[in-house]
Amino acid sequence: MKIRMASAERVEFIPETDHERDALTGLWELVIRCDEDSKVLCPVGQYIAHEDEGAEFIVQDQFPGKKS
Repeated sequence: MKIRMASAERVEFIPETDHERDALTGLWELVIRCDEDSKVLCPVGQYIAHEDEGAEFIVQDQFPGKKS
């Protein structure tokens, strides 16, 4: 999967295989909500290039504590 910094505030994920396309679709469906507030990805720990296998994120409410 390609990851491209489109700007300082925008990141693009570009799947290159069917498996990556399915994984990105699953992530999209988890994060984007039509009937309620969307979720956000928050980084966990650290990522050091050439040392870490990948970066980790958790999925959190966009507006924690907000009453529906």
